[in-house]
Parts: sequence; C-alpha cells; structure tokens
Amino acid sequence: MRFFIEGYRRLITHPRYGIWVILGSLLYLISPLDIAPDLLPIFGQIDDVALIVLMISAASQWFSQQFLASQPANSMADNQSEEGSFQQTIDIDAVEVESTE
Repeated sequence: MRFFIEGYRRLITHPRYGIWVILGSLLYLISPLDIAPDLLPIFGQIDDVALIVLMISAASQWFSQQFLASQPANSMADNQSEEGSFQQTIDIDAVEVESTE
C-alpha cells in the first residue's frame, strides 16, 4: 500500500505529469466505475475519500515545496552585495548592565 501512496505522490509532484494525474483522479472520482462501487454503503466511499485525502496532501506538499523553494532564492539575492559576498544583518536588543564595583 505504501508503494502506491509514494508512487502517487511522486507522480502528482512531477512537473510534466502532475496535471494529468490530478485530472485523472478527478475523472475517477466522478466516474461510476470504481474499484469499490459506490452502491456499497461504506466500502464504496472509502476509495473516493482515500483518493481525495491523497490529492489534498500531495498538492499541499507540492505547494509548500514551491513556496519554500522560492523564499531562500529571494532572501539570498537581497543579502548579496555588489562584490558577490553576502551581508548579514543581526538585530540585537542591548541591555545595560550595572557594575557592582
């Protein structure tokens, strides 16, 4: 089972095939032909719910990876000086310490 879940996640995050996997998954959800027919009271909905959960988790993982991948590139470009070295700003709250002498 883990093999299928990991394979689905790899396919949905693939740049070329991801949209086709999402469209195929949506087509499967609205199709009357299922692995477990929807006429069975509980078992018919289990495969649909599992597919929806997989789609949402894989899509959210893909979006978070895309968002996090774009963030460091922007912050590194802001911190890079003209000479090519990196500058770092450190914000410190200074506190005065009284001497006991």
